Amino acid sequence: MSGSSILEKVSEEELLLLSHKDCVRFAVFCAEQVRDSWENIPECVAAIETVERWLEGKATEEECWKAANAARAAHYANTAYYAAYAVAYAAAYAAHTGANAAYARNPHLIEAQWEYYNELLYFDDIAEKLLLGETV
Repeated sequence: MSGSSILEKVSEEELLLLSHKDCVRFAVFCAEQVRDSWENIPECVAAIETVERWLEGKATEEECWKAANAARAAHYANTAYYAAYAVAYAAAYAAHTGANAAYARNPHLIEAQWEYYNELLYFDDIAEKLLLGETV
């Protein structure tokens, strides 16, 4: 695990080691960790779904901007709306600014974020070991 403490969130510098799409994947992962805070808010759901479609090559940058702005316009001060906005903004423009939206200092959330971050960062190494039948 990178980082000096499990309670430290993934930093912007560490996120810069990921590709743009992996930063967006990380942002979606963080948003999914707090799904219960936005799953009943249509603008948030639409923003996350748009980003997921963008990751699959099925949505445009413009669609991400529209989804981000809709979530933002709904209620910028609400954390759930902001999470969806940040994720959609990440896909539309700069992933690393929204991807580190760890929510509070919950050690379980942050630990899961580190695990996923390391999977994204070391995906090629992990895949190679799996192909060679080595224990990961």
